[in-house]
Amino acid sequence: MKIIEITGIAGVGKSYILDILTKERYVISDMELIKKYHITDIYLFYLFFKNKNSLDMLRVILDITKELNMSFLDKFNFIRNIIKKIGKNSYLSNIDFIDDRVVLVDEGISHIYQNIVTTKTQNNLKILILVNKLISLIKELPNKVIVVDAYTPTIIERLEERGHKRLKDISEIELFVKNSKKNLSVISKIFPNVKMIVNEEGIDLGTVELVKRENNV
Repeated sequence: MKIIEITGIAGVGKSYILDILTKERYVISDMELIKKYHITDIYLFYLFFKNKNSLDMLRVILDITKELNMSFLDKFNFIRNIIKKIGKNSYLSNIDFIDDRVVLVDEGISHIYQNIVTTKTQNNLKILILVNKLISLIKELPNKVIVVDAYTPTIIERLEERGHKRLKDISEIELFVKNSKKNLSVISKIFPNVKMIVNEEGIDLGTVELVKRENNV
């Protein structure tokens, strides 16, 4: 079983791409597996702490959280979500069942580089170094990471149209996109197999072909 993560800035069309791809017979989504096997958040937490270096990972997560310029609630949610991501990654990397489909993961561990983005002043370089350290502690990485991007004006327009709970106005949207793009560039240096996709008009058909090749279809 091969695991492909999809990540990218809010507004680039990840959900649309996932919806199209998961209709293919050779693909299954991570959430479909979680639902099929009744995997709970508690179990994902258990899998996180089952890792031999879970305490080291938790220390780094807390160090990252200290540097984030977020509300207490957002920091709490950040810690919870990162633990769940790593727990889910452990589950998918070690699941034992007969299924030759590609597993598409929406916003997995590679998406941590987007989870740390804010429009407020913070030491982004220090935070990125800590995130890199966290990723280095994760034993199994996905087989491939697809980074979905789009031209800046396109992303800004999409975010203006649909809105974002953490972005109040156009100036915050522009800063958010700028900071997000900086962090996207780091992923290819950390993960071993990364493909960048520019998604302007709906799904890039090259993404479908890429996933087909990954599954030798």
